[in-house]
Amino acid sequence: MIQVQKSYTMLRRQMLGCAIVLGTLFVLLLVAVGVMHHHTSLQGSGSSLLRTDVALLLAYGIAGVVVLKQRSCNANTAAIVGAQIGLLLGAVGIANHLIEAFVPIRPFVLIIAPVLLTLALLGAAGAVAWERTGSLFLAVCGGVWCAIVATLITLCFAISFNLLFAARVDWQLREAFAASGMSDPGGFRVKNILEASSEILVRMPLLAICLAFAGAVIHAWMSRESRRMLVVSAGFLAPLLFVVGASALWHANAIERAARPPFVMSGVLLTGVALCAAYPIWSVLHVSRGRSRDAVKS
Repeated sequence: MIQVQKSYTMLRRQMLGCAIVLGTLFVLLLVAVGVMHHHTSLQGSGSSLLRTDVALLLAYGIAGVVVLKQRSCNANTAAIVGAQIGLLLGAVGIANHLIEAFVPIRPFVLIIAPVLLTLALLGAAGAVAWERTGSLFLAVCGGVWCAIVATLITLCFAISFNLLFAARVDWQLREAFAASGMSDPGGFRVKNILEASSEILVRMPLLAICLAFAGAVIHAWMSRESRRMLVVSAGFLAPLLFVVGASALWHANAIERAARPPFVMSGVLLTGVALCAAYPIWSVLHVSRGRSRDAVKS
């Protein structure tokens, strides 16, 4: 039975590694198609953006190879946990892109919901990986795998959408294109793809490192505290942090862009900590209820 489970874990690890490598190659192919059709996208900073994207995607591909060569059972567990949550996060990225494409005037809820889900899922990836492995390092690795899978899924969909529905995307970017000074709207669209890709390729893993570490640390701390401390955390501290952080983000959305950074940073920090605590609170409460039922039965 143990041998069968190890074989199944190895198969899933191999599938994950191959999926990351193939996803990386597909994104590189999409970028190459866009650039070849619109050489003007390489004007100005476009060429440096392309080199940055290629270098970052090669790093993602190397990460896939690392997964393929991994033999540690705990490392495989962390990678699989991260990939599973990464699939959910990738679905969030796809939904957010579709909302941006088809809902030009979005209410604040539709703007902030994907951000909050991203924070919660990255924090959960670290917490679950720590729960399964007991290692903070592997918990952070789980968060990074989550970010890699989600980023590749989002980029595959978003770039394909932008290339297939070029006329719609060009119409959405018309004001930015007019201010850019470029003469080719297609070239501007592809350059926009290159810029957005470089941002998400860097930001997602960095965000994952911070949030996965926070989720793992919170889970480790709560697992060692008494039930009374857990109730205080679950019933007061986490909701309070979330409300204060969400209020800061709401306020930032209502003021001038130049005055937003302090409120956005504080709002993301507070809501991020609160959401990172969501899975640890649920997990520890679930375990506590299970022990209580077992005690009653005995």
